[in-house]
Amino acid sequence: MEFKRILVAINHSLVTSTVFDRALHLAKKEQANLLILYCLADVARFAPLVESGATFGIYPNDTGFSLPFYEEAVQVEIQQAKDWLQTYYQKAVNLKIPTEYQYQVGSPERTIRNVAQQWASDLIILGRQDHSAIAELFTGSTSNYVIHHANCSVLVVKDHNFP
Repeated sequence: MEFKRILVAINHSLVTSTVFDRALHLAKKEQANLLILYCLADVARFAPLVESGATFGIYPNDTGFSLPFYEEAVQVEIQQAKDWLQTYYQKAVNLKIPTEYQYQVGSPERTIRNVAQQWASDLIILGRQDHSAIAELFTGSTSNYVIHHANCSVLVVKDHNFP
C-alpha cells in the first residue's frame, strides 16, 4: 500500500517519541508528506466540573464560567504547543520530509478524524497507552474512536512500557 499524506497525532505521553519515529520512517520510505497534529484540551469540556465547584480557582458566572487569567493561560499554552511542535517539525525537515504542523483545540478523537479528512490523509499514525477497563469506560479511547471513524488507514503504535 502506498501512502502519500501521513498525519501523525502527538501528545505528551510516553509513547509519542516512538509514534513520531514510526511516522518519520514511513514518510521517508513512502516519500510522503507529513502533517504533525497536536490537540489542546477543550476547556469547555470541563464546564460541568467548573459549574459544580469541583475545580480550584475557577468560578461560575452568568455566561457559564470564567477563568482567572484564562486568556493569558491559553496564550501561554498555545505558544508552548507551537514551540514543542516546531522541534518535531525540524526533525522531519532535517530528513527532507515535506512537513507541516498544526495544533487544534478540541477533543483529540474528533479533531484527529476531522483534520485527517480535511487534509485528505491516507494514513493516520497515533499512539495508544493501555488503560484499565474502568478508566477507558469513563474516558474512552482516542485510538479506538479514530480506528472506527477515520476515512483512511490507521496505524496504532502501542506503548510497550506498560504491562
